[in-house]
Amino acid sequence: QRCSLLYFLGSLGSPMRHTLFEVFGLKSKSCKVWDSHFAVGLSCFAFAPSAAAFWAVSLCLFQFADLEDPGVWIQVILYALLGVLYTLVVITSYLADYLFIKREQRSLYGRVDIALASGTFFLSMFDYFLRATFLETLVLVLMAMSAFAWSGRSESFDTWVWRHCCWHVIGGSIALYGALMHLPSASSITTPLPQYLLLMEGLYIAAIATFLALRQNLQLERKEELWDSWAVCANWQLHPSLGDGLQSLEESDGEDPGCCTFTRACPSTS
Repeated sequence: QRCSLLYFLGSLGSPMRHTLFEVFGLKSKSCKVWDSHFAVGLSCFAFAPSAAAFWAVSLCLFQFADLEDPGVWIQVILYALLGVLYTLVVITSYLADYLFIKREQRSLYGRVDIALASGTFFLSMFDYFLRATFLETLVLVLMAMSAFAWSGRSESFDTWVWRHCCWHVIGGSIALYGALMHLPSASSITTPLPQYLLLMEGLYIAAIATFLALRQNLQLERKEELWDSWAVCANWQLHPSLGDGLQSLEESDGEDPGCCTFTRACPSTS
């Protein structure tokens, strides 16, 4: 059932199998060198502060703003939706960029992550455009796209690790900025917002810390079992920049399906 859901989500994102830069002929160089790195895994959590901020503002709007105004209701719904979506981006990014990343391959988790992260970011920028100027929105979009393209042009593993961590931090910071600047019904929520923001950020920090502690203390055998159970759905395929993207890993000359990132028991692929 989990794999079926992932394949369904991946099919929804099939028009986005190529990133925007690949559509315009800017092929990824980083796919030739990327591999799992703990710093990249940690940087995936850079999207969590924005998720918490969207939740905090949505709750404040619902509690303190004038709900008889249809515009307020639109923002309550958009902020809550973006809180959910950026939370999911943290998860899919961690799966795609850390646990199931394989050199020269893109997993199903990666394809889902591309579709989800792209859609979430542009929805958040659309919501920001409803509250800010076109020029300011455009600047934020170009900053994010430039950071993503900079990561995609990496030609060595160490360079990719640094640039992709920067991309996560920049993307997460832009999303956080968009959540907290030009607030809807600002006069009604400015005073209570810091308390709600501290509460939600604290909940996310506690959840992330709990996850990392549990993961760190799992027995080796259990880590391998978990990785294997999720790897069943990974369906690695040749990266579109290197071919037609339809060659699954299982069909390619007995290639190793990747290493268990939980244990780092396998050598990195070349």
